[in-house]
Amino acid sequence: MPKHIRRLIVLLAVLAALFTAGKLLLPPKSFWVYGHYRAASVEKIAAIHPTFVDSSAFSAAYPKEYATWSAGIHKIVQCQICHMTTRRSPNGGPATVMVAQPGTTALPMPGDSRKLCVKCHQKIAGRPAYMPQIDVASHSHGRQCTSCHNPHSPLFSPAGEAIALANNAGVAGTADVAAGKKLSAACAGCHGPVGVSAIATFPNLACQKRPYLIGALTEYQSGKRANPVMGGVAKGLSAADIQNVAAYFAGLSCGQKT
Repeated sequence: MPKHIRRLIVLLAVLAALFTAGKLLLPPKSFWVYGHYRAASVEKIAAIHPTFVDSSAFSAAYPKEYATWSAGIHKIVQCQICHMTTRRSPNGGPATVMVAQPGTTALPMPGDSRKLCVKCHQKIAGRPAYMPQIDVASHSHGRQCTSCHNPHSPLFSPAGEAIALANNAGVAGTADVAAGKKLSAACAGCHGPVGVSAIATFPNLACQKRPYLIGALTEYQSGKRANPVMGGVAKGLSAADIQNVAAYFAGLSCGQKT
């Protein structure tokens, strides 16, 4: 047998011996107890405390933002959707890991809010009609969503002024939320000043879906639903009034205080 072949065989034998010795001696003692992993890692991973468990974890560190979010239509969107706890932002770019520091540190946000907002609000066939939808190019004209909308309560501007909803698929017209709020005064006697009734027999209007409210008022107005009180109220509303008041109540949080 040629010398170089013998050397190659010896080398392979040494490598095989080292591999076998490493496999026997180097793996942790708990390896393969439950499977092809280290059993002790289960307890170690379970002991790791997540940075934020749920949205309530933001309340102490960011009380102003949390209060705005709690009272707005975005309450159904958990804080972590926009404010990630990893080192990557929703845009795919680098982001700072969030550590809550009460009242001192601004919440990290993705650099391009359009890439985040359109995940829910870009106009797509089949998307639920109650979700505001936009054609990004014609709606934003290149501006960031947060330049017009408060991200924690998007029916209001960053300055706190009410703004109109975008057109909803299947729901004609746009809504003037501020006008709807003025009209809601006629509803306060039965349904509460913020759409939460103090009387069990009267339903809550806050957080109801906009198409449902529009349909109900339209049917009271036409007489399809028979109720002397609601019929009288609805007959005094125009089609635009119904759109506006429905948008106002739909934008309120389900957790409003009476």
